[in-house]
Amino acid sequence: MRLMRLVPAALILLSPAYAFAQAPSIFAPGQEATDYVSKADYFSINFPTEPKVQEITYPDEYRITLPGRIYTSEVGKSRYRVTVVDYRDALKIHAARNAKCFEDAGANKPGLTAQQRHDAVGDACQDDGVKDVRGAMMYATWNFVQKATKVTHLATYNTDVIEGNEVHTINPDESRTYAVIHMYENRLYIAEATVPKNAPAANWFQISIRFLDEQYNPVRYQYSGLMVYSNGYPKPPRANQGGQGGQGGAQGQGGQGQGRQGGGRGQGQTAP
Repeated sequence: MRLMRLVPAALILLSPAYAFAQAPSIFAPGQEATDYVSKADYFSINFPTEPKVQEITYPDEYRITLPGRIYTSEVGKSRYRVTVVDYRDALKIHAARNAKCFEDAGANKPGLTAQQRHDAVGDACQDDGVKDVRGAMMYATWNFVQKATKVTHLATYNTDVIEGNEVHTINPDESRTYAVIHMYENRLYIAEATVPKNAPAANWFQISIRFLDEQYNPVRYQYSGLMVYSNGYPKPPRANQGGQGGQGGAQGQGGQGQGRQGGGRGQGQTAP
């Protein structure tokens, strides 16, 4: 499936008073954002330049280290970045750590009663796997909040009816960061744009992210009552299947979020 080449073009008629159209362009003459598809991490997004890809290890909230990648594109003093962290083995890692904790405490010795095993470990051995995976989005959001001089926006958010968080911050150097955080198929996605003070807001970057299925097609779900895609829970129906739903395009920003994105405020405004 062909994706839109430049999301802001679709937003010009939607932004109040054509705010994005009036904002200074971040691109050089003849340059435009182009689709970037990561088949390794099952997403696509509009980067202004070909991103550099870096393999990383990610220390998470519950003290395990997970593999990931950072995709970075820079234009002048503006930086556009997607971080993907693979949580697919997180439960196994936690289970193995918990088993070793029991072994080190001597709780696996033959002949011990259940109470003796409990007494041997007390509260030292706990499997935090579920809390870790379920809390991954909140922890990533908190990492933005704690580093910020000021948080100007914090809200629940969705892209293609896939739940997430949205956070806007003013940083110690007075730059502005616009970020969304999602958890999809046990992968954590952090899409963030950081621009200098008084530069146009960079919301166009985060709203261009799409999540891909195993055939690398964009995924969009449809609302089922209050049900949205929430990682680890039963999935709502896919849109455009069985004659129901639709792609939604780039419509309905903010408000009730009936388009591709929902829950955030209007897109394309100039940074405060």
